[in-house]
Amino acid sequence: MSRPPPLPLPHPTTTIHLYRHLLRESSYLPVLIRPFFDDLITSRFHRHRLDPPPPSSPSPSSSSSSPPSQPASQTATRLKRAHHSLRHLRAANHGDLPRMRKLLLLAFGRTGFKRRQLLSDLLHPSTPTSDAELERYISKARQIQSENRKPDWLDQWDVDKLKAFVKSQTSGQAPPVVNRPKQQITAFQAQPEKQIPRENIWGGELNGKVKRTKLKKVYKQVADKVLPPVPREEWELLRDLVEGREEWVVPEGRRKRVEAIWGVEEKELDWNWQRYATQPIWLVDRQRSRKNMLLSGLTPDVQKEVDGVEEMAGWETQPMNCHRYTPRLWRRTLEQVWRMTATMERKKDGKGWEIEWGQKKYVPPVAPSADMEFFEGAVRTERKKKGK
Repeated sequence: MSRPPPLPLPHPTTTIHLYRHLLRESSYLPVLIRPFFDDLITSRFHRHRLDPPPPSSPSPSSSSSSPPSQPASQTATRLKRAHHSLRHLRAANHGDLPRMRKLLLLAFGRTGFKRRQLLSDLLHPSTPTSDAELERYISKARQIQSENRKPDWLDQWDVDKLKAFVKSQTSGQAPPVVNRPKQQITAFQAQPEKQIPRENIWGGELNGKVKRTKLKKVYKQVADKVLPPVPREEWELLRDLVEGREEWVVPEGRRKRVEAIWGVEEKELDWNWQRYATQPIWLVDRQRSRKNMLLSGLTPDVQKEVDGVEEMAGWETQPMNCHRYTPRLWRRTLEQVWRMTATMERKKDGKGWEIEWGQKKYVPPVAPSADMEFFEGAVRTERKKKGK
């Protein structure tokens, strides 16, 4: 006998209804990222709680209607985006691994507005704490004055700190990443000053303003591809989960509907033949496609076991990218995110930076005691490096 399906949730029609749906779906996320999305949902709704309501659809009888105001149209756009986010959260909670990976990247600052906040912290210059740092700050101000130009946004960046982190990301310190959210920084962009031409196309000296514009353009391209460092606490938490130091608890989904105890027969679904007669088949069955099953709420919660093979009850096909979340799958997914994160701290002597990327060390397996007899008398040899 198949398990009862989950409680059906009506489609949100009002703003407060949509707000509660988002908070409910956020409560089913892993504890690791749940506070981030709770704060994100509440802060955005509270920020726009006094905005004018979205414009209502004009009645067919009215011949002329005034165009909606700009704040009202913006509210409608935000509500439409919130409905999209709700479908995104539901699909991720029901096994859509690519969408869950996007949520993890967003929560740990690999994409989205948190990445911009971490990048702002990386580029913000620190307060001078020694005479040498104060002297460099004064010399930079004198250089701007000698070039006879006004300070721009690039002068407010900590360029030395950015170069040190970019060097770590482009060199062998950062581990290789599959499906990285940002493109790789090229060798041309890693050293912006050396790539600026000294002469123009006519062989004359390049204008200072043009040179500065080209330099700012390259730095902007570099900043768009940087994966900024995260706080030490978040990085260590990811490390402990990946290496198994912290126990990972698979989050529980929405509670299931209780079966009727009085033997009430379920109502048969009415077949809406009018839609099939008036609309194309691909449009009517769009929600039942494998690609849109999880987004439309057709989740594989109802399952049964037939001869040891789990199947979806009532569905002919399995949704695309649908996975069952297990502790092992979570560790593998978090390892991919951990390899994209780094922590950056200034060295104790104040010269340079210590940058550490997330990379799991490979530990070769140890033969059990029952198999040690096969290795008796074996001579241990070390592989020589090439070229030596």
